[in-house]
Amino acid sequence: MWQQYKYTALPPTLEGPASQPIKPDASNHWSVWCCHILFTCLSFGILLITLPISIWWFLKIVPDYERVVVFRLGRVRPPKGPGLVLLLPLIDQFQRIDLRTRAFSIQPCKIKSRDDVLVSIGADVQFRVCDPILSVLSVQNLNFVIQNTAENLLAQSLGRKYFREICGDRMRIGEHFKEDINEQVKPWGVCVERVDLLMEAVQRSHEEHVTVPFNPLVGNPSGGIEQMIMQFVSMAKQVSATDTKPSISSPDFSLQDLLSRLEGTLSESLVSEVRSSYQIYVIHRDQKRSACFLDLTSGSGLSGMGVLTSPPDVTLEITEADLLSLIQGDLNPMTAYTTGRLHVTGNLQTAILLGKVLSKMRSV
Repeated sequence: MWQQYKYTALPPTLEGPASQPIKPDASNHWSVWCCHILFTCLSFGILLITLPISIWWFLKIVPDYERVVVFRLGRVRPPKGPGLVLLLPLIDQFQRIDLRTRAFSIQPCKIKSRDDVLVSIGADVQFRVCDPILSVLSVQNLNFVIQNTAENLLAQSLGRKYFREICGDRMRIGEHFKEDINEQVKPWGVCVERVDLLMEAVQRSHEEHVTVPFNPLVGNPSGGIEQMIMQFVSMAKQVSATDTKPSISSPDFSLQDLLSRLEGTLSESLVSEVRSSYQIYVIHRDQKRSACFLDLTSGSGLSGMGVLTSPPDVTLEITEADLLSLIQGDLNPMTAYTTGRLHVTGNLQTAILLGKVLSKMRSV
């Protein structure tokens, strides 16, 4: 690839018209070309004279997943490989480029959504080099630049979304995020192949109350905790309408009644699907706490009052009044979660599995 010269226009002087463009000197161009040929011939001669020792130093084996970018007298040449690549001594410099897919993780960071909800979210990004020459000429530390670019774009992209969109349309948001990254990294010879968004937790909003649009008739609620609570609300309403046991809204209702209904749904098949344990703390009006648990890690499962002997996978904490409000439908579950009235500790994906238990309770 030969260097291309461009005409350069000098600024006009105050005394006369604009100066004529200066053309590159033809003799200078030919002298550079002759020097290039001369050094190439000398280097090739040294290679022949030092045979066969020079073969061990200047004959490279390039595998299928790599390409070699060669700079000859400082000028880049087309990428070479796979197979045998011959380098000329003294005038060639080379750099190996790996074409295999690489991946990095964006550590979960706090991002403020458009409706003022703090979301702790990260991402897994997979990319590969699609143009070896651009990847060498454009940036020095490719991995570092791409990772920083992805982190900045993640904050900008999710900052324009509502919290419900982030929970419900993560696949679509991930595709848009991948397109945004590709627009930034394409001039660097890089192609992003896959992006997976990972939500770890939702933290309390800066505002005292958060209003989140919610439709209780939706079949598949978007948020993990929202799905779990809404299934619990639906189950409670159905059970209270068909059972002669104390109503959930009545003052005689207790956690013992809820646990007795729960025990009838436990089975080995349910344990094989969930494989998790849950600890629930209910805070009463006198500030006393009642603890109950659901262990679905072995056997047919176990539930009851008290604390698990081993650390639970998910821990829920809520006041008695808020629990009744959630069950009766007077309190929006997502509002309770984002405003800190419902505290969740653990993996949200594991909390979603509790919905399997609640769905079986509805059928009892």
